[in-house]
Amino acid sequence: MAKKSRLRIWGKKVLLIINILACVLFLYPLFFSPLPFVWINGFIGIITPYLVVSQVLFLIFWLIAKPLLSILSLISLLLGWQTLMVLAAWHPGTPFTQKKKENILRIVSWNVKGFNGVSPTANLKLRTQDMAYSITKWNPDIICMQEYNTNELPNDIANHASYFVKDYPYSFFSKDYHSPQSDYFLGCIIYSKYKILHAERIAYTNEESFIYATILKGDDTIRIYTTHLASYRLKHDDFEAIDNTAPANKSEVKAKWTVIRKMKHAFVERAVQAQLVRQHISASPYPTIITGDFNDVPSSYTYKTIKGNWQDAFLAKGFGIGATFSDLSPTLRIDYILANADWELRGWESVDENLSDHHMILADLLLKKN
Repeated sequence: MAKKSRLRIWGKKVLLIINILACVLFLYPLFFSPLPFVWINGFIGIITPYLVVSQVLFLIFWLIAKPLLSILSLISLLLGWQTLMVLAAWHPGTPFTQKKKENILRIVSWNVKGFNGVSPTANLKLRTQDMAYSITKWNPDIICMQEYNTNELPNDIANHASYFVKDYPYSFFSKDYHSPQSDYFLGCIIYSKYKILHAERIAYTNEESFIYATILKGDDTIRIYTTHLASYRLKHDDFEAIDNTAPANKSEVKAKWTVIRKMKHAFVERAVQAQLVRQHISASPYPTIITGDFNDVPSSYTYKTIKGNWQDAFLAKGFGIGATFSDLSPTLRIDYILANADWELRGWESVDENLSDHHMILADLLLKKN
């Protein structure tokens, strides 16, 4: 009996230490975000959903085992309410109808992965046709795509613009990357049913950028931004290093550290890009929407910097955790549609037809009239 009692005492001490560590990790990003160390916030952001679950479990456990200690998790969750509010949406039973209502602006945002799909054996033409149909069947007014690629050769199978220009005669393409050998361009693009009055590419410090189009919709002038923030640039070998759970030898340890270094660099790079994006969208004189693949989760410095006090379409009209990325973790929401206060959000939807490693996201918005 004495041994059992001693085991319980030590067991509770170990659990208390783990509980305190979980509290510190959960609250750290809320109070500390210096740019040189923002990568710490990035790594914590990825595991934040699991930290929340651990806090809830600790709260229940201590309420049963030692109620006084439940205060730790309770205070942690209360202090972190802002994080909790962006992790999930609570709007069940709000269907997103395929037929768009009158006066609604419907916008699509999708990282199309260069139209390369998730299956390397898929037919290129059919794959692009499927993705184009997946978008156009929803009859959006604006289409924003990231990792969009195309060539500009007439009647070529890889001239992807041919799938959109009939219904979307206005467009602006960032052309961030150019492959002279195959005459390919890659970047972000905005397609519009309505006339584009002005468009601009704002360069990042890497080769990528974010773009905007000032659009005339009826009597209203609006502005649409889209962007693809810095990715981790992980290759096939990096994903193998992440997935490998066997005891690591020297080369495998080195491979895992390579992944960590890439992620660390990307967290800092995105933080700098987010500051630039916030600066530009805040200066927009029009009703404004920004979409894109931010490559960071809702608890991240990147998301919080860009969002500011803007509306998140998923939080306003979605339900659940709204994951938009298929790899690495089932909890990753890294694609967003955000709108300033000039808009009323009417609907949000996520569509996954296994055509890209990202889900296509849609939002319906109504411009408020003064």
